[in-house]
Amino acid sequence: MDVEKLDLFPGGEGELTLWELADTRRMAQAAVELYGSSAATAAAHCALHAHFDGRESDYRFWCKVFHGIAANA
Repeated sequence: MDVEKLDLFPGGEGELTLWELADTRRMAQAAVELYGSSAATAAAHCALHAHFDGRESDYRFWCKVFHGIAANA
C-alpha cells in the first residue's frame, strides 16, 4: 500500500493524497518558525526536488506553501 495515497473510492473513481488533506497555511507558519527568513527558500527547495523527482502532488503542495510564506512576508 502506498502510504502517500488514500483510496477512498475503491472502484477507481478517484484518489485522495495526503498532500490534499494537509493545511498549507499551517505548514507555511511552521516553516517560518523553523527556518526563519530562509523559509521561502526551504519551501522552494522542496518544491523543486518534488518536481524533478516526478512527484506532482508534492510539488503542488510545496508551491502552495511557498506562496503562503511569500504572501505573509
